Parts: sequence; structure tokens; C-alpha cells
Amino acid sequence: MPVVGLETSIRRKERPVLLGREPPAGRLAWRLVSPTLLVVFLVSLLPLVLAFALSFTEAHVVRGGIAWRFIGLENYRYYLGNRAFWESLRVTAFFTVVSLAVELVLGIGMALILNQPFFGRGLVRALILIPWALPTVVNARMWAWIYDGHAYGALNGLLLALGWIKEPLVWLSTAVPGAHVPVLGPFLKWVGDSTALNMILIGDTWKVTPLVALLVLAGLQTIPREYYEAARVDGATVWQQFRLITLPLLKPVILVVLVLRTMELFRVFDILYIIMANTIKVLSIYTFEEGIVFGHLGRGSALSFLVGLVILLLAFVYIKLLYSEEVR
Repeated sequence: MPVVGLETSIRRKERPVLLGREPPAGRLAWRLVSPTLLVVFLVSLLPLVLAFALSFTEAHVVRGGIAWRFIGLENYRYYLGNRAFWESLRVTAFFTVVSLAVELVLGIGMALILNQPFFGRGLVRALILIPWALPTVVNARMWAWIYDGHAYGALNGLLLALGWIKEPLVWLSTAVPGAHVPVLGPFLKWVGDSTALNMILIGDTWKVTPLVALLVLAGLQTIPREYYEAARVDGATVWQQFRLITLPLLKPVILVVLVLRTMELFRVFDILYIIMANTIKVLSIYTFEEGIVFGHLGRGSALSFLVGLVILLLAFVYIKLLYSEEVR
């Protein structure tokens, strides 16, 4: 037998046979992934479908089960005409916009520094990820201690030691504390009518900014060094290099960060609820109260889909922007 024919015969004998015949590759792939797809459907899609159906009903938790009746779009009309919904949307939008702006500015700045060669750069890159690696509960409890309204709170203790305040301030308040203080008064008036929200913004930014810096740093390292060398030969300043080379080439990375962080910030719940319980009414806490605390399952489901619609629209805008940048 020729050598080629012998090799072909051996290969045919070595091939595994399933149920007496060889299934097509596509059919085998579907058989392998079908258990995972079934789990995803049961865990994710099935509750989503049930929640969507509940959003068109007046459903309440009663002893022994759930009482419901079909009411069409009444739940959606209720929230679209409800002042509390629009107020929670405003607070959520404020939290999202300010967090995104601060995280992007600080993240890009940190990434630019970490992209430069200096002694111990690898160690510094590892250390800055510690805030992001902390569990949210630990982060929230730490900032709750820092902002504690008694003398043993870290921030009050520091300000008392410096002599900037005479008595502890209640930082986690829905009103402006200490607006009469000579040194801090102008700042406290500037941050708004809810000091608690602004203080929590600082804690959330402290945790997430290292992740943003890491993503931007990954984008910076894909930019060829030849671009900067050619720009320096042409006499471009550092600012011109950043504005004309770095920033345009970072736009896809920045847009990815915007998509991810916008979705997370519109769903933010843990740090706000751990520190302030239900005092600050962002959309996620408002939804939790309607559906879980008060037992209005129909209204809570409708509200969750309204929040999801807002996130979907924002993600669509970001993706269109990202696609247009890639086309260019």
C-alpha cells in the first residue's frame, strides 16, 4: 500500500465515532454548549420574561402567593407622570455625569504618568489597583467611618486637629453642614444641597478610578512611539502631542469606559445603600423600594424596565459613537 494511502487509513481509524457516525462540526458544537445555554436561559432570560409580563399587571405579594390582575400600560404611565421617578432620574444622572467626568480626568492623568519610565513603575501599577480590588462592602464601611459625624470620624478628627472646625460636622447629611465655617463654608456651599451624595461620589471615584487608569494605560501602550518621535521632529509641544495624537487614538478606549461605567453607575446600589440606606433616592434604590420593600411587584418590574431602557439608549449612543470612530 502506498504511504499516503496507509496514512489516510490510519487517520480514519483514529477518528472518534459518535453513535456510529460522525456528526457535523456545527451540530457537535451546539451539543456541547446547549447545557450552558439552558442554564443561562433559566437563570437570566426566564426571570426577565416573567418580570416583563409582571410589568403589565397590578401584582402584590399576599399570604400564600401573588395576587395580580392585568392593567396594560398603567404602571408605565404611573411612573412617567410621577415626580418621584423624575427626581430619582435627576439624582442618578448627576451621580453618573460627575463620576464619569472625574474618573476619566483622573484615570487619563494616572495612565499618562504610569506610561512613563521610572523606577518602581511595576510596583506602582500593582499598588494602584488595591482600591479597585477591595470589596464594595469594605469600601463603603471605610468611607462611612471617614465621614462619621462624631469626633472619632477620620475626617472630623483631622479637621478638629487642624483647628478648621470647632465641632464635628455631619457629613452624611441631605443638608449642607457647616456652611458657616470660614475655611470650608464656600466649598460646602459649592458642592450642593446634598453633602452625602457628594461625599459618596468621592468614595466611589476612589475605588473605580484605578480601573479606568488601567484601561486607558492599555490603550496608551498600543500607540506607536514613532508618532511621537515624528511629532517632536516637527516641533510639536507636549500638549499638541496629547491633543493631536494621544487623545484621538484613545477615543475608542474612552468610549468603552463610558459604556461600561454608565451602565454600572445607573445601576449603582451597594455603596449608597450601605452608607445611607434609602435616604438618597437613585433609580436602583427607588426600584428596590417599590418592588421589594413595598411589595408592588408590577410597579417594580415596570420601573426596572424603564431604567433598563434608559441604559440601553445611552449604550446605543455610545456604541454608535464608537462605531463611527472605528470607521474613520
